[in-house]
Amino acid sequence: MTTFKDSLQAATALERGAEGYMLKSIHPREMKEALKLIYNGGTWIDQSVATRVFEEMKRQREQLEKIGSSQGNYPYGLTKREMEILEHLSSGLRYKSIAAKLFLSEGTIRNYCSILYSKLGVNNREEAIEMARMKNIV
Repeated sequence: MTTFKDSLQAATALERGAEGYMLKSIHPREMKEALKLIYNGGTWIDQSVATRVFEEMKRQREQLEKIGSSQGNYPYGLTKREMEILEHLSSGLRYKSIAAKLFLSEGTIRNYCSILYSKLGVNNREEAIEMARMKNIV
């Protein structure tokens, strides 16, 4: 029982195992019903707090979607840079040429490729290119 209508505090309390979140301003009859519900295995949260919790959840989901869309949704968990390198590999460029084109060192390109191959479940450039073409990634 609390006087705070704080959605973060309510969510934290419920995450930590609280079975209910009720405000001290609750009507006695409503409190009785809430306690019955909790006693019988349910969960109870004040409606005004629940509304705020859901609004916060919606806001956080929208932020995550915005972050996801700005990063792109590439297959196999590939990053934008890994996709770029895979496209260059598919067009026949060697590590040195890709490095020059992207203003990176050849070693950095090799590191990217190593991670890229691991994500694709392949062992080398040829297998990566073949898989990318078969799966229409590039």
